[in-house]
Amino acid sequence: MSVVCEIWFAFSWLLDQLPKLCPINRSTYLDVLKEKFEVPSPNNPTGKSDLPCIDVFVSTVDPEKEPPLVTANTILSILAADYPVEKLSCYVSDDGGAFLTFEAMAEAASFANVWVPFCRKHNIEPRNPESYFNLKRDPYKNKVKPYFVKDRRRVKREYDKFKVRINGLPDSR
Repeated sequence: MSVVCEIWFAFSWLLDQLPKLCPINRSTYLDVLKEKFEVPSPNNPTGKSDLPCIDVFVSTVDPEKEPPLVTANTILSILAADYPVEKLSCYVSDDGGAFLTFEAMAEAASFANVWVPFCRKHNIEPRNPESYFNLKRDPYKNKVKPYFVKDRRRVKREYDKFKVRINGLPDSR
């Protein structure tokens, strides 16, 4: 009986190892997805997006342990995702019920009116404003649009004001 079990375990181990010898690498082609889901076709005569609705839940507890700026940047990166606006919902769950988080999300909502259109207009990556403005590479590289520099400076100024407002919230209590 033990010999049969050993043979079975060896066989199952071999089956487990075979996919690792020849891994499959997949990549996403966004233009093909857009063509498939957002272009009028017999299956989609209106050309509206057939992509599924997505609900994203961001949970936070204590603004002292999880800075509101980090939560706000997370929300902004979700809202700026390259996904149809009508199919994307973002919810914030604050288990601690802190008024500070509420105020920070109100500030994030006002800054989103500037950040989200900027991201969509210029195809900005990464979508998190803190990560984007702290990039070590040249942000103007491969950007041939003359108004990009002006827009980026304007959004950077707005983001700096946004950070000051968010970081000043605990002092206002």
